[in-house]
Amino acid sequence: MARAALPLCAALSLLRCAAAADCPIVIDPPTVVVRYGDPSSANCTATRTTRGMGWEASVGSIDMQTGPQSLVWSVSNLTDWAVEPKCYANFDTEPKQCLKKLNILLYKYPDSVSISYNPAGALEEGMPYVQQCEVQSIAPAQNLSVNWYRFGVVIHRETFSTASSTGPVTVYPNLVITPNRTDDGAQYSCEIEMNLGPGGPQPNPVIKSKIIVTTVLYKPVLKDPHVEHVLVKHGVEDEYLTCSASGNPAPRYEWKFPPGLPNDQQPQSEERGTQLHLSPVFPGEYVCNATNSYGTASKTFVVSVEEGKFKSPVFPPQLFWTQFWGAPSSAFVLLFRVLKSCLQPTIRILHKASILPYQVAPLHHSIHLWFVK
Repeated sequence: MARAALPLCAALSLLRCAAAADCPIVIDPPTVVVRYGDPSSANCTATRTTRGMGWEASVGSIDMQTGPQSLVWSVSNLTDWAVEPKCYANFDTEPKQCLKKLNILLYKYPDSVSISYNPAGALEEGMPYVQQCEVQSIAPAQNLSVNWYRFGVVIHRETFSTASSTGPVTVYPNLVITPNRTDDGAQYSCEIEMNLGPGGPQPNPVIKSKIIVTTVLYKPVLKDPHVEHVLVKHGVEDEYLTCSASGNPAPRYEWKFPPGLPNDQQPQSEERGTQLHLSPVFPGEYVCNATNSYGTASKTFVVSVEEGKFKSPVFPPQLFWTQFWGAPSSAFVLLFRVLKSCLQPTIRILHKASILPYQVAPLHHSIHLWFVK
């Protein structure tokens, strides 16, 4: 009986009925924003006397009733993503039939929000990587905003203003980054903001991912890469050279010594290799190489010794006759007493304007020169 009272709208399409000019129907509110599974309702009121009113809907429909000037559509548990309630009415004068649609924005919070790298694992410096914010089962996807954070500061924002879907979807907003060494240990996260309009929750619902800590692999970087000149005071027999570098993996250290440094006087580095102990102090260039699987960084130390009262050798020579092991009987011996840090001096022995041949035998911190009388 109710349907028979609406012959015109039964014969015409709903779109043509909805487009009738000056339809005297008011729906309050015209748009409802409701969370999935929550109750929802709206009131339809006619501004002219009706012959009958009703609601057409996949859930909560009301057949046409005669007499009322208003009619409420309501559901206790809205779970139909395709629901489009329409209020219709019959009148004695034009327009004799018309309808209006109730706009419904049914939303659902995501099951989870997470951030990851693609590909997963440690990142190599200078290579592009996709930072993916996975939003599981959210509705609607349109007007969804995604914020990317680095140490709690927004670095990028993206809004899905043109996306459209019916029901929950999973979206994968991406951000391409090219990490450098300053990103090693950096904390990143993503956050989604649901822009549901003035009829939705205020402020806009925000859901954040957990923090992801970034590991960046990069070649060693010296704390101070410049050539370092080290002047050791006269009489000082200990000196430390420090070579410090960052890198991932952690660099290993190798030292190169000046040419001519005797093997038994080569300095030892401490356990990690960052510090070299010179004892005795031997002047010259020392090179520190910090190396990992991504490269090598080198630092040079130029060590020189401050001269004392006498130039090398430090003590004036003493000339005397002696017997010397390995030397012929009654050999003539010239003894130089030198500091451990001094380079071997250049020596010439003259006899009657001729340079005499000689041999050098290092003993401890002395240089013994001997030749036959």
